[in-house]
Amino acid sequence: MRRPTLTTTSMMKKAFRPGERSLSRSEIVERLALELQGAGIAESGEAFLSRLLNIPNSPVRAGRTEAIIELAYQPHQLFDLAYRYLRDTQQPKTADQIFREVRKRTHFSWNQIARILVLEKDPRFVQYEQDERWFLAEWKLANDHVYEYLVSTGAASIPLRAVTYSLEQEMGLSAKEYVFLPELDDRFLVQSGYVQLSSPEPSGSGRSEAEASRAEAAAAAAVAVQGKLTLEDDGGMNTTATMTNVQQEVAELLRQALHLLDQRGQEMGQEVIARFQESDMPGIEALLREKQQNEQIVLGIKQVLATIAQP
Repeated sequence: MRRPTLTTTSMMKKAFRPGERSLSRSEIVERLALELQGAGIAESGEAFLSRLLNIPNSPVRAGRTEAIIELAYQPHQLFDLAYRYLRDTQQPKTADQIFREVRKRTHFSWNQIARILVLEKDPRFVQYEQDERWFLAEWKLANDHVYEYLVSTGAASIPLRAVTYSLEQEMGLSAKEYVFLPELDDRFLVQSGYVQLSSPEPSGSGRSEAEASRAEAAAAAAVAVQGKLTLEDDGGMNTTATMTNVQQEVAELLRQALHLLDQRGQEMGQEVIARFQESDMPGIEALLREKQQNEQIVLGIKQVLATIAQP
């Protein structure tokens, strides 16, 4: 089954631990063997290393002797700018996007940046097979956690924009440390902005069908704050208990909506700067109108939450 898999050069980088610049050949071969085994690749560590030493822009090279393997990366301010860009935006980026951002912050030309900023050599950047974007090596994959969450809760789907909220509030993970790559994982399907399991969960697992339907409805309304929330009444529950459960779900939905609006506000701050640098006044005006609308929505949501909290 397909899972997010590091490229060969990125796998080599991950064999080095933070702060390490060189290793003995025997040590790096041993670490590579474990990496390859974990990725299901039938190749020896020695063969893998020999192949990587001979490719263009290899992240490693032989040291003073063949018994020492060292990183080929040479520090430069452009690499640090690229690293801060990904860290601050919390999003993977293509090389073109990184070059464009770095060019805005320096006097270097595009050709100079492309010649110097060879991301294949910097151990802080990694790529996954079939994905042209660059990730920070320090980021972890959330795919297994999201899969287990969907199975255990019985949720039919969740909005992609709500994954960050679910990671932090439901799974107890820091969104700053994890990335979710459903498009590289055949356990998931992504359709119309929602992610769901590619195959039905085993019979009897997770919550009941009615509960799963309510979870799906709540997740949908978290993205469309003004959408309708449809919940089925359970015949085995009395009216008071049903209303209490509905109010709890609505409150959770609204808190999730507040998180999404806050996340959008942070994104807009970056977009305003980009529009200003491009002298795009219509784009800036559109962002300001959206900001005002979002602030009104936030105020309304907080008022509803305060009403729900009243005894």
